[in-house]
Amino acid sequence: RKAVVSTQSTGIERADAELQPVLKKMYNLFLVSLLQENLGFYLTNGLISKGGAASLRGDFNRLVAEIAPDALALAEGFGITEEMLSAPIARDWELYNSYDNAGEMERYEDIVRS
Repeated sequence: RKAVVSTQSTGIERADAELQPVLKKMYNLFLVSLLQENLGFYLTNGLISKGGAASLRGDFNRLVAEIAPDALALAEGFGITEEMLSAPIARDWELYNSYDNAGEMERYEDIVRS
């Protein structure tokens, strides 16, 4: 993770100027997620204040809301296909998990049609 954190900011600086704002938001969202994931460590070692820790959820929600309007463009930019976006579990997760889906090795359409 340290390598990702240290190289990411350099990558953002080299990106097109119009992409930098959303890339910075995504980078900050990643960092907030890391802090949340390891919050106990940061608190017990005095690396984050209680107030800072308390604001993480709000920071996370704000960043997600700011990135949301660009979600489709971001997915397209990362080459995430329509098929990936409409994975069987994304369509109807309750139905998909109501039977043994064999570790998701079978096609959703074949199972639902039977």
